[in-house]
Amino acid sequence: MNRPSSPVRVRFAPSPTGYLHVGGARTALFDWLFARKRNGTFILRIEDTDVERSSEDMTRGILEAMTWLGLHWDEGPYYQSKRLDFYRETAQRLVKEGYAYQDEGAIRFRVPEGKVTYKDAVFGEITVESDTIENFVLLRSDSNPTYHLSVVVDDIDMRISHVIRGADHISNTPKQILLYRALGASLPVFAHLPLILGPDKTRLSKRHGATSVMAYQEQGIVPEALRNFLALLGWAPGTDQELFNDEELNHAFSLQGISKANAVFNQDKLAWFNAQYLSRLEHEKLVRYLKPEFMKAGLWRDSLEKEESAWFKSLIDLLRPRAKVLQDFPRQSRLFLDPNIEYDPAAVEKFLKDPKIKENLQGLASRLESLPEFTLQSTEAAVRGFADELGIKAGALINASRVALTGQSVAPGIFDVMTLMGREKTVARLRI
Repeated sequence: MNRPSSPVRVRFAPSPTGYLHVGGARTALFDWLFARKRNGTFILRIEDTDVERSSEDMTRGILEAMTWLGLHWDEGPYYQSKRLDFYRETAQRLVKEGYAYQDEGAIRFRVPEGKVTYKDAVFGEITVESDTIENFVLLRSDSNPTYHLSVVVDDIDMRISHVIRGADHISNTPKQILLYRALGASLPVFAHLPLILGPDKTRLSKRHGATSVMAYQEQGIVPEALRNFLALLGWAPGTDQELFNDEELNHAFSLQGISKANAVFNQDKLAWFNAQYLSRLEHEKLVRYLKPEFMKAGLWRDSLEKEESAWFKSLIDLLRPRAKVLQDFPRQSRLFLDPNIEYDPAAVEKFLKDPKIKENLQGLASRLESLPEFTLQSTEAAVRGFADELGIKAGALINASRVALTGQSVAPGIFDVMTLMGREKTVARLRI
């Protein structure tokens, strides 16, 4: 018997045998969204009964990744390693009541005749004949519980109403349903999520690129972008909308929108989402993400948050349209913040080799130095007016100025660069 009318309580239950990967993060996200949508409780449980493979470092990594991703839990984390006696007592109870038996030091569940039928919220009705299920181990000979025993005991004890997890657990579900019945407990609603595949339609793995959540943080992906991207891996809102803030996701998400078809992890699509969020995030939040990157690049100074904050905001706004990852901001800011710039030899060869060009830049420097105001409009008017006086195309003077000021042939708009760089630095760099 299912219990869909009970208060919503969902759990994410990773094993600390590795870092949090995108498949696990997607599961945690769907659990979190469902709990928020239904005013429920999101529980974190660490399934660390595999003592040899589990580690505290991996546990810390999982907690760090979930916190970074913004998936804050309401209860927990609970640790299965601290509940071993509870599982052992339950196994002995099942033996006493005839549902399990001793077998060479282990305890096995006695699978009854018949069949197991349940309705999955994603895949519909699933039926498995009992004669295809072996008498499975509940307690190993070393007295440690198996996954099937510990997960069911905990889900019952924690009053889990919905089990939302990957489709690779579908084969485990009949055994667990038999345990629910033997323990006299109501069934939760099961919802199995489609697998996440690589572009070649095989199971997502390291050969497809990064798979751990924190690897994406290191690559300069922001959590809002990864959350939005993961939400659409196996779930569809029923509209063409792709960009969702948290409030919109909470409103739109439902189990009914989850697809049976496996999802494909597209790195290019994730990059698109990240660029969209870098262009949209509120400035204060973006600066929180950017500060560590500027510090790594040796470009941070405290004044960027104080007396230079307005200037820094203008700089960040200038760079937003071209940024794809967080590291793009310090990379493109170096020409403003570092007195020493590196010149691209190819750009110098193409745009600055002619002595006449250098002479023109000297004249432009003097013209800009004498401007009453140094603004976007006045610098543009000065450059274009000076080009007209010289009888050359403005583009030639602009291209040469760009290389002289930035060291590169490709950069943000040259007049934006000049006004942000300021009169003194602009004039000095033009006088190369």
